[in-house]
Parts: sequence; C-alpha cells; structure tokens
Amino acid sequence: MTIQEANQLKGFAKFKAYSGMMGPAWMAIALNIGGATAANAGGVGSRTGFQFLWTIPPQVFTIVMICILFSTLTLHTGKTPIGLAREHFGQVGAWVTAICVFIVNMVFHVIQYAIIGNIMNTLFGVTPKIGSVIGFLFVVVVAMNPLKGETMVNVINKALQWMVWILLASFLLVFIIVPIDWAGFFGGFVPNMSGGYASIVTVCGLMGSVLAINVPTLAAYGAHQQHWGDERLGLSRFETIYTNILLIIVQIVIIGACASVLYPQGVVITGAGTMAAVFEPIAGRFATVLLCIGLLGSVLSTMVSQCLVSGYVITDILGWEADLTSKKFKISEFVVTLFGVIVPLIGWNAFAVSSYGSGFNLTFFPIVSIMMLIIANKKEVMGEHKASTLFNVLCIVAILFSLLATWNFWRGIFAA
Repeated sequence: MTIQEANQLKGFAKFKAYSGMMGPAWMAIALNIGGATAANAGGVGSRTGFQFLWTIPPQVFTIVMICILFSTLTLHTGKTPIGLAREHFGQVGAWVTAICVFIVNMVFHVIQYAIIGNIMNTLFGVTPKIGSVIGFLFVVVVAMNPLKGETMVNVINKALQWMVWILLASFLLVFIIVPIDWAGFFGGFVPNMSGGYASIVTVCGLMGSVLAINVPTLAAYGAHQQHWGDERLGLSRFETIYTNILLIIVQIVIIGACASVLYPQGVVITGAGTMAAVFEPIAGRFATVLLCIGLLGSVLSTMVSQCLVSGYVITDILGWEADLTSKKFKISEFVVTLFGVIVPLIGWNAFAVSSYGSGFNLTFFPIVSIMMLIIANKKEVMGEHKASTLFNVLCIVAILFSLLATWNFWRGIFAA
C-alpha cells in the first residue's frame, strides 16, 4: 500500500496502515524512554509516592508538540534542523542549535554508560565496568553496522522498535505482579505541588529527562534520512502520538510500582541499577529480573539513538552529509560513544550529575523550540503549511510549560 492510499483510509483501516509504515518516531521514542527517564521516574515514585502522576500528561504533550513542530518543518522544506537554523538565523543560529542539542545528548550518553554498568551488575553479576564495555559493543554493532543504505536504516529502526516493546512489556509485568495502592494511584492524577523544593526538584528532574531537545531533533533528522515529505505529514503526527503514548505508560507504571512498593518502606531510588536491586527483598527476584530487562532495553535503545543524534549534529554543523550510512557519520558516532564508555572505565559515576543534565535539557529546550516556531510562522518558507493559530497556541503552551519547569528546577537547586 502506498502512503497516498493510506492517507485516504478512515478509522481502524487507517490506523492499521499507518502502524505498518512507522519509522523515525521509533528512533525518537527510544531516545526518550531511556535509563535516565526510568531512573528519574523511579526517584519520583520512591520519594513522593503517587503525588506527581498528574505531571505526566502535560510533559508528554509538550514533547509531542515540539516533535511535531520539528518534523513538520523538515517534511515541508526537506531541510534539517541545523540547516534551517543556519538559513534563517545564520551560522550563529546553527551553532546555538548544534551546541544545545549536542550538550544535552552527550551528558545523557555518558549517564547511560553509568546506568548500564549498574544494571549489568545487578542482572548478571559482572562488574559495572565490564557492563559498560558490553553496552559499548552493542552500540557499535547496531548503530555502526556495515549494511548499506535503506537496509541499514531499517535494521536500526527494527532493533529500536523491538527494544521499546521489550522494555514496555517488562515494566508492565512488574506493575502487574506488585501490589498497587489503587486509591493512592488514582489520587495522584489530582494536581498537587506540596512537598517543598526537594519534591519539586525531583519531579522537574523527571521533566528534564523527557523534555530533551535531542528528541525532536532526531525525529526531524530521521524523517530527512528517509526522504519523507508533505505526503507523510499525517503519518508523522500519528507515529509521534502513538509512540509517546508508550512514554506515558512507562512513566506511569514505574512511578506506580515504586510508589506502592518502595515509598511506604522509605526506600529512595538514586539510580536505575539501585532501582532493580532494592526491589528484590520487597517484590522478589522475578520482579527484579523483569525490571532489569526493561531497564536494559531502555538504556541500550537510548544509547543507539544518542549515537545517531551525535552523528547528525556533528556532520551537519561541519558541513558534511548528514547521512547515517556515510563514513564520516560513523566515525562521529564512534568518537562520541568511545568517550562515553571511557568515563565509567576511569571510575567516574556520571549519574551523580544527572540532575544537572536534566537542568541542561530544560534550559536548552525552549531556546531551540522558539527558533523553530519562528521559522514555522514564515509564509515564504512554509506556504500553506504555515503554522495555524491553533498550532501556535499549542506550541506556546508547550514552551511555557518547559519554561515553568526550568524556573522551578533551578530555583529548587539553588534553594536546596
């Protein structure tokens, strides 16, 4: 079936057709359902119980709107985010975009290596350093595989898709087998900001993991890589919403499980590896193994996507071809992930500064989003696809939400 035929369908037939055509969104969601997001969700549940479940829909709404913004620009213009920034804001704008995306991507890439070492230690008993090396080898095999052209892109997409489904299934099983306080669970969707600065920083740290500017950037580059155009605008929005529903589910089940099992015991999660370890004496070995499998899938899929982001940003800002099948792209990926694995090997636990990584995410997110929204409102660029009043309102609400989260995060950090 062609995309033109799928666009003409209605209801479930259209849903089924679009589901079989999805692509770039799997790269983006694999990046967003990462070890840092899972660990921070566990931290929120273990520290504050169900209190902040209500923040999940608005934060996912925010990342969905900005992903749609970036992808719409690329689908219509055929240009990459850095290319658009360069064209409309000059070389300075291009470098601002590249630096914002690269910093948040690199900080969390190093953090993933710290997380995977802990998970491998909990699951298999190997040392964290060996666990980090295993993660490095996995990334090299998947992200830098020797296949050519569209085949290579399809292999990466399929690998990421399967890892997302595995992590989702594992987290759901954990949620099913642990006893849930359902009254507290549903009460968590009622807005409540009590708890002081420490609680606010904790939940804003989770928002910072989700509101990552590298996510919409990768969604746009993925669409550009696969030569998607205006005819796939409906499909692009469908897959963005579809995959981010998975992000909502993952956050809810992790917070729900930790709030039910750990919060009443006064056990506070400080990392993804410790999340799995502390579950064992309370929920049993089976729950621990399931949680580790889910965390492993989230970390490995994120590490692959982060390599892709780094490759796109480096090659594009240096004026090379932003193509994941090119040699320069693979070299860029390799250098970045090599640096990532060296950090834990020299003994530094990057997860210790994950809260500041969230702060970088929150700070840079609105900067680049505003730049892209300005371009989306240029009639000479977008033509009939110029941002509508409703779309502008929704994007502005999303950006204001990210600014509010940024303000509360840094205010909480300095007040602590």
